[in-house]
Amino acid sequence: MVIHFLVAHSTLVLELGALIIGLIAFVIAAGVLIARLDGIAVEDGIYFAFITALTVGFGDFVPKSRGAKTLSVMLATIGIVIFGIIVSVTVHALDIAIEASRMDGGGATAP
Repeated sequence: MVIHFLVAHSTLVLELGALIIGLIAFVIAAGVLIARLDGIAVEDGIYFAFITALTVGFGDFVPKSRGAKTLSVMLATIGIVIFGIIVSVTVHALDIAIEASRMDGGGATAP
């Protein structure tokens, strides 16, 4: 079942690769823009963007300008979407693996 899961998961991730790369690129671009708007180092802006998108929010950087605050809200929303995609892909891969395992005769019967 583990092999079925890994194959299904990697196939689904490859199919959504462009979307995931696009969302990560947005996070990086927003980080660069926040750095410019708030006058901080670019690496700090990118760090802030990922911490915000991951919905961790350490609080060591706080957006000061209106534009940076707006981007921060967008980043948090994008982060939720990214996690939703990851969870959805994982659950779907588990469904595929369970079904393939049942077809192979190695799975438990349905309740």
